[in-house]
Amino acid sequence: MDIADRHQLNAGWTLPAAYGIDRLVLLPRDPHKLFAYWEITSRLTENLRSQYGDLWDQGKNILQIIQVETNLKKEIEINAEADCWYIDGMEADRIYQAKIGRRLPDGRFICFVASNMVRTPRNSLSPVIDPRWRIFAFWQHYYYHRKPGGYSSAEFCPQKRKTATEGGS
Repeated sequence: MDIADRHQLNAGWTLPAAYGIDRLVLLPRDPHKLFAYWEITSRLTENLRSQYGDLWDQGKNILQIIQVETNLKKEIEINAEADCWYIDGMEADRIYQAKIGRRLPDGRFICFVASNMVRTPRNSLSPVIDPRWRIFAFWQHYYYHRKPGGYSSAEFCPQKRKTATEGGS
């Protein structure tokens, strides 16, 4: 596809800034970090503001991270303009869920939206050994008995080394 075709293909199409859906999505980034992005419509916030009155204006926006197995909660105060957040300090191989809401002065947490559940990846090798993906003896030796400088080309091709030293000229 040449540049003119690509320009014509993309002409007039843009991604919207918002979709008008109250939604929170949680993604694992690595074993110790999550990424959350969200959209909260003004319709929802105005509805909740009218329901809670003055308490609403005194509250703080909170991103709540819940470790599902232990029900441990971590709360992060976020500003009203934010629509995404990186969350550090997670444990590897755990299930997490996030909620966005508002912490009122009386201590109540009013949830706007809840996310999907995600599992952070392991930070170790898998205990499962699949015979279809086994490591050959040479590579096992390489991984478990590494030389400080690594292997040389001669060690990869011992037959060629032997021929080169015998025939010489």
